[in-house]
Amino acid sequence: MFKAVVFDLFETLVTQSGTAVPRAGALGEALGLDATAYRKQWKQLRSLVLRGELTFAEALTKVGTTLGIAIAGDRVQHACDERVRANTAIFERADSELVTLTRDLRARGVRLATISNCMAEDVAGWPNCAFAPQFECAVFSFAAGVVKPDVRIYLDAIQRLGVKPKDMLYIGDGGDDELQGAQRAGLRAAQASWFVSRAASAAVPLLANRQDVMRLVFP
Repeated sequence: MFKAVVFDLFETLVTQSGTAVPRAGALGEALGLDATAYRKQWKQLRSLVLRGELTFAEALTKVGTTLGIAIAGDRVQHACDERVRANTAIFERADSELVTLTRDLRARGVRLATISNCMAEDVAGWPNCAFAPQFECAVFSFAAGVVKPDVRIYLDAIQRLGVKPKDMLYIGDGGDDELQGAQRAGLRAAQASWFVSRAASAAVPLLANRQDVMRLVFP
């Protein structure tokens, strides 16, 4: 039995698939910029936003400045507001089976955390979502200053939960090499496949549903 389970957030607890979340890399035209030039500059700044070194608004403004165009403040604010709105709607549509899973785990004494590579606008809806009451901590990259698969972001969750890594399970869809990062931090890892289908990561269990999780946590 595992004493704690750490979940990835997007495409594990909630999904952006089939939603209208504005892709940050596709905002060029909406901001009055050349789409290709904007995308190139955004890619260079994305990691800084995910680590909290720049806010989303600061990064958008900086892209404009780099391209020699002053983006109107209301356009920048609209882009930020739309990202908050779209991601908050995702939390409001949380899958009932997964909510039940986290409640069942918590009821049986398993401590829960989530780790996500995200910007502040992505998780504005987290505190009020159905998952939040079951989770002892949420480690978001923009606040932690580090992104998966850097071992330090997992160590942050480990420290907050106060559980030995060997007694912890990390569950994620496998993006950003997160499963390998969890293993390097000493956690067991498993791959969630209920929202997205990725090539199976070597040597980790593949989980298709809530029952698979419960069987792994309580063998």
